[in-house]
Amino acid sequence: MTDVPLDSPSSYTLSQQPKRPLSSFEQRIHAVATSPYAVLTMSVANLAALTQARKLGRGYPTVISCLGHAGIFAAAAIALQTGDTVNGSALATVWSANWLMFNARKAFTSRRVVPISMVGLVASIGSAYGYQYFVIDQ
Repeated sequence: MTDVPLDSPSSYTLSQQPKRPLSSFEQRIHAVATSPYAVLTMSVANLAALTQARKLGRGYPTVISCLGHAGIFAAAAIALQTGDTVNGSALATVWSANWLMFNARKAFTSRRVVPISMVGLVASIGSAYGYQYFVIDQ
């Protein structure tokens, strides 16, 4: 077994450059999906929704859902910040889909602007990270 210092990136992390030339559309998606700021936006949106979730506002996620997803999205942002685009985009993709499964129907049936906007935010940013993970990184 080779001794690798814990603070050095692995060869897997270093080889995370796209394996083929990207089109201009894919370059834009790659720029968004390798940045931690988009997933941090989802984390902040979930923390901001806590005020309405505490009041049991119609269409908003529950308090547990807001706190859990905010933490997971922050963890994905940390992974992306350290350069691990594969795991960061995978975390953002899977937990965006999870957020949508649990909260989208409630948001649409409430017919309120802010919960429906949160669905749009999570769906659009999650799909960008999903495209990065499933198409660009493969």
